[in-house]
Amino acid sequence: MTVRPPQTGRKNDDPLAAALEQEIFAEKASTLSRLTAKLEKALSELQAAESTGELPAGEREFLVAQAGEALWHVVIQRELCGLRQHKAFNDFLAVPKEVRLRMGPAGVAGENSRKHRETKPL
Repeated sequence: MTVRPPQTGRKNDDPLAAALEQEIFAEKASTLSRLTAKLEKALSELQAAESTGELPAGEREFLVAQAGEALWHVVIQRELCGLRQHKAFNDFLAVPKEVRLRMGPAGVAGENSRKHRETKPL
């Protein structure tokens, strides 16, 4: 009498499942690329605003919060793609320490919102 191990742990050779897995991986990579571009744009806006010298405190806070939220989105997507180490990535993009510390939801709809400041009645 032979004993066979259960087949539930064995990877299925279904070509449709493989195609679906490939499509999901491609979508994750595409999303990571778009989010990284958004982070690079937010960082360049912050750097450009700081290089002018005269930047209101509220505007600087808004730009730092915006970059922090973009960094948060990239970190989440990187982890979904299986990339768990972020220090080298942050160093490569030259993410400022302040942005790293502010990583998370920005709450840009509140008082620091650019739109809110522009439409605020005098």
